[in-house]
Amino acid sequence: MSAAAILTALEGAILEPFKPASAYGAPALAGALLFSALAYARRRRARGRRVSARGFARAIFPKRILAHPSTLVDLRLWVLNGIAFASAYGMLGLGLVFWRDQVAGGLTHEWGAHAPARWPAWAVLTLATVLQLLASELAYWLAHYCFHKVPALWEFHKVHHSAEVMTTLTELRQHPVEILAFTNLIGLSTGIVFGLMTYVFGPGVRPFTLLDGNILVMAFLLTYGHLRHSQMWIPFTGLAGRILQSPAHHQLHHSADPIHYDRNLGFALAVWDWAFGTLAIPERTREPIVFGIGSETQSFRSALAAFVIPCARLGGHFGRLAQRPATARRRSPA
Repeated sequence: MSAAAILTALEGAILEPFKPASAYGAPALAGALLFSALAYARRRRARGRRVSARGFARAIFPKRILAHPSTLVDLRLWVLNGIAFASAYGMLGLGLVFWRDQVAGGLTHEWGAHAPARWPAWAVLTLATVLQLLASELAYWLAHYCFHKVPALWEFHKVHHSAEVMTTLTELRQHPVEILAFTNLIGLSTGIVFGLMTYVFGPGVRPFTLLDGNILVMAFLLTYGHLRHSQMWIPFTGLAGRILQSPAHHQLHHSADPIHYDRNLGFALAVWDWAFGTLAIPERTREPIVFGIGSETQSFRSALAAFVIPCARLGGHFGRLAQRPATARRRSPA
């Protein structure tokens, strides 16, 4: 392959997440900007203060955050993870199709073919939309839980939690291992859902879509999804706080206060956190939060360290495991 072809492929991979129909395309970022403007205006008016474009710009793009060293690391990791992120999206699509076909084929082999269920098209579309969202959210919650609770995986997830300030760029402050693990598990879970639905309703089952994505997920991304990693305190409380992940939910998740450890592990929904006891509903008024991972935050103040340190520490975990006596590794019968 020529150098020009390699550069073209790399450019396509890096730009893929920023296409109009992608999670970080112009519509999603513009939607986040509009939602934050509405939240700013509502808060200012509630306090009897003047609303201005200059005031909003200072609120949403504060110099103390944009100039923070943590933001520079976010930016570098955003660029470096562009290829991993694009690859993960491709693997998500391929994984969904693979597992869908495996599940549908396995059910057909075990139970035999049958005539597709005669449901109205809108009902099938609605069911597919909701089940895909619930399945992907469950997979996200489970992967997130494991990356918090399993010490070897936590080494990789520390990269994300080492952010000392929150910006939209912090979303991709991740280790490629984490990105690929999350997308593969989501591909498996959604593939199982569509495999079951394909067996019941026949080929071609799909959700309602917007910009080529599940309409519910895209509604989240086109409004406040990108404000999860921001300094904008936008809380959902009451029943809404038990169903949806607000920006304030995720800011609590990044808190260095032990009371918030391992809380709010969902992406768009809070229902699995609610179900499994990991939900922390934010207060209506801003809660004082310190971000980061304590003294270890210093270790991840460069993009190179963010990539290398987790791998080195993973080797240490395996080494300690190998040194433990065989009897210590045995578990008593359940």
